[in-house]
Amino acid sequence: MCVKKSKILVLAEYIGETHNSTAYYWSQIVKALQKSYDVFLIAPDTEHAKEFSKEYRVNTRYVKFSRHNKNNLFSRLFGQLFQTYSFWRSIRNDIEDVDLVFSGTNPIVTMFFMSVMRVKRKFKWLVLVHDVFPNNLIPANIVKSTSFLYKIILLLSAKVYSSPDNIVCIGRDMKELLDQKTGENNKVKVVQNWASTKYIFPCRKDDNEIINYLGWSGKVVFQFFGNMGRLQGVDNLIKAIELTTNENARFLFVGGGSEEYSVKSAAEKLNAKLGYERVHYYGQLDIKKNNTGLNACDVAFVTLAEKMFGLGVPSKAYFSMAADKPILYVGDKGSELELLLSEYDGQLGWHCDTGEPKKLAELIDLITDKYVSDDFQGSPHPRKILEREFSEQRALSSILNVVRETIEK
Repeated sequence: MCVKKSKILVLAEYIGETHNSTAYYWSQIVKALQKSYDVFLIAPDTEHAKEFSKEYRVNTRYVKFSRHNKNNLFSRLFGQLFQTYSFWRSIRNDIEDVDLVFSGTNPIVTMFFMSVMRVKRKFKWLVLVHDVFPNNLIPANIVKSTSFLYKIILLLSAKVYSSPDNIVCIGRDMKELLDQKTGENNKVKVVQNWASTKYIFPCRKDDNEIINYLGWSGKVVFQFFGNMGRLQGVDNLIKAIELTTNENARFLFVGGGSEEYSVKSAAEKLNAKLGYERVHYYGQLDIKKNNTGLNACDVAFVTLAEKMFGLGVPSKAYFSMAADKPILYVGDKGSELELLLSEYDGQLGWHCDTGEPKKLAELIDLITDKYVSDDFQGSPHPRKILEREFSEQRALSSILNVVRETIEK
């Protein structure tokens, strides 16, 4: 006798194993869901999505992809509105015929619209939260917390985030914030990010093509990898680098975003002042070369802006762990990564409070000294902890448990 599988509609703005970290996470979630459920994916018609759906035979309905400049606020808003309209046209006739709708917080306009749909349409809804809106507008310096418009949107967002049956978030600090926002303690489940140990693995620094290109094999290399956006605390990091004094330290920036021009400008000025290349902006790296990029350092910077408590957990921290690189985390005390570092005292890396460039510079110099003198007793090996505590299989199993619980509600 054939048992009918529950049907899950997955709504994903980004999906594909060779796109970005968000797309990668959704790809692995969909693959895991397919083993037990009838999955119906709705996604923009990008090459990444088409390649993924074809390779893994995912039942997919494509909508037109809204191309926009994510570093321009107006372009981003109109892009999200158009993308939301495309999603709505695609799901409006199917939303009550599935056992669960599983979506994320991007585009955020879509999440607002889904909560409105839920007033008149009956469907079970699970949301994976990677960031919290509009709270994240404050550290991005887009609006002030005293703004009347912000207060109105904040009030509306409480209703929106309360609308799903269940929420999966990626950090304990994020759960604390969402519990306050929704007024519920049992709705929000924590499943930490993860990284593939199959695609990301340690390689010898001396064999790294980026390190060899720069001629930095004999230096202690600190690297910022990934998105250089408003929320990454790039300004604080640049100030700290300018205050460092250890001549054995080198600083590599790989990625792009709204703050990349600040990085380029600061690098040019500091290098000209010192008479040698101390800071290098490498630019964007093809995702297929991520393993090369993540291994192009001794220490991985993971930084956030001030007032980011509960608003995000950088996925690159877990990818750096997979590359067995210790983390120098700059962020709020009590945030997910700070808790992680303190729980595994000395095994994952170091922490510095955000907004303290002088203290960060001193810590960078101290770490550099330790590398130069080879003074590491029980040198950090984050990959072992990642494999044991934050494996892909473990995270996906936890998400599937929440999916099952939501369907059975």
